[in-house]
Amino acid sequence: MTVNIGVLLSESRRNDVSITSPTPLYYQLCSTIKNYILDGTLRFGEKLPSEAELADSFNVSRITVKRALNELALENLVERARGRGTHVIYKYSPKPVQAPLLGILEEIDSIATNSIAKVISCEILNPPNDICAEFSITDDKTLFHLVRKRQRGGVFFGYFDSWSAGVLMPTSTDIFINQSRHQYFRESGMTVTHVKQTISAIAATETIAEHLNIAPQSPLLSLIRRSYYQDSDSEVLVDHLLALYNTELFQYQMDLKLD
Repeated sequence: MTVNIGVLLSESRRNDVSITSPTPLYYQLCSTIKNYILDGTLRFGEKLPSEAELADSFNVSRITVKRALNELALENLVERARGRGTHVIYKYSPKPVQAPLLGILEEIDSIATNSIAKVISCEILNPPNDICAEFSITDDKTLFHLVRKRQRGGVFFGYFDSWSAGVLMPTSTDIFINQSRHQYFRESGMTVTHVKQTISAIAATETIAEHLNIAPQSPLLSLIRRSYYQDSDSEVLVDHLLALYNTELFQYQMDLKLD
């Protein structure tokens, strides 16, 4: 099983499909898998888990899984064949954009300065398998985990789930209310030399929808930011952030010029 497929079957994804949601289970599952295909997490040619594996992982019936996969096939995202399973046929081709690192870090600080955060969780713990794979660490290692949501004008516009290496617990989580994580990280000695960002569109899960006070399956702007430190000849991941923005309240704007 590849790391990408492992992300789909990780325990952190179980809440993406909820029986308490008014949205049909097959549609929730279809949306979850579709998001991973469209953002390039599940790549062209990869074989999806079997119907039985998906049913067990998301605690739904095989009939539900079959309908979800058939919907994906109708959208020409996967191909299904008896005896061969289900394979991704959508070809994701990202087009990287070069932007100054200083500008990205200034943008992070600007969001923090112009909004107020509510800390949902702040602790040092063993990360799930998909995050272990991102950091290339074993599951007995620990990382600094911070989950927040930000508001402006009394309305929450973004949900932020981050994992960081080499960061200690602060004496108080109140420091994250009005300042960015990176300010605390810089004060803690973290150095960032390279940032990669992946922007895509996903549908809100039941959990995220509740946090942002929106309807499940509402469109969200998803931004995954990976921050690296250059160590000799290799880059080391030091921070992984998943940011989800309510598209009705937030716009991500970039002003780029040719050299």
